[in-house]
Amino acid sequence: MMPTMDQHLHSLVPVEALIDDLQRHLGTVYPPQVSFLAAGEYSLNFLVAYEGREVVARCVTGSQMEMSPTDQITYEAHALELLGASGRTPHFFSLEVEPKQIVYPFMILEYLPGKPLNYRTDLEEAARCMAAIHQLRAPEDHRLAVHDDPAPPLLDEAWSLAKPYLDWEDAPAGSSEALRKLFDVVESGLSDEDDPFAGANLSIVNTDLNSHNFVVHEGQVSLLDWERARVGPAVQDLAHFLIPTTTLWRDDTSTRLSDADEDLFVNVYLSERPELDRAHFISQLREMKRLATLRAVSWCAWLIQATATGKRPISNPETLANSQTFLTPDFLGELSSTRT
Repeated sequence: MMPTMDQHLHSLVPVEALIDDLQRHLGTVYPPQVSFLAAGEYSLNFLVAYEGREVVARCVTGSQMEMSPTDQITYEAHALELLGASGRTPHFFSLEVEPKQIVYPFMILEYLPGKPLNYRTDLEEAARCMAAIHQLRAPEDHRLAVHDDPAPPLLDEAWSLAKPYLDWEDAPAGSSEALRKLFDVVESGLSDEDDPFAGANLSIVNTDLNSHNFVVHEGQVSLLDWERARVGPAVQDLAHFLIPTTTLWRDDTSTRLSDADEDLFVNVYLSERPELDRAHFISQLREMKRLATLRAVSWCAWLIQATATGKRPISNPETLANSQTFLTPDFLGELSSTRT
């Protein structure tokens, strides 16, 4: 039987070996206590207790940005250093790129206790969290990727992800056709304007705003997991946060936002950023939501095809099931018939 994704990731970082490396890195007399927190597609996060403190050890095993694990973790650490002044991200403490016992590099981060975001109770505070982050200005010598016009790279990425599914003979009936139609709708909409993102407000953006990348503690919302950080239009984060493929992604927080919910979120965000041109910002947000949706369902298509053909370990059942739902003709048709 093929191992699951969780089993595969856990086997990459044996806890006893990690403890040895952490003791050496932290310089503790006694071995720290280590317990598993959470796994991402290319990361493993552990709670580390030592000398009356609790921190997070984040091990990076790969990259969505086609970097080596060492380059990826260095990139993410740099992003967190830039974001520290917002007070809405975990503080970065240190980096270990050459551990002795485990294969993959790790960083030490502030541990932020709390629970995942609840769309019904935490929308306003999430808007304030994003506004605080987006108000930061990246210094001129920053080393983050810059996508001042995200449309071309997002479209290219979506096509790259979707192509194996679109060419797959075993794709569920009607699904490939519905996905192609969504591509047509998004591309035709972009061609209606010369440059919908001209003059966009550029910020450090996260680009992966699912509910479990937020942590809520005593009413304060913080944002974790900056592996795909870049400098781009602030609307990119808002769009990803609001689209149904994000709000419905996690079973325990699954919510379909109403128009009133979206209006509340956007109004709170803009009240925190009065310097923005409201009409221009909302126009760009509308276009970005369509692009973000297309990229999201294209990733789901890639996941389904790669899992079914044995090109990757079996995904988390929740992830795979939701991806399959998002690739049904009905769901894709709904996305194609509205402006998201």
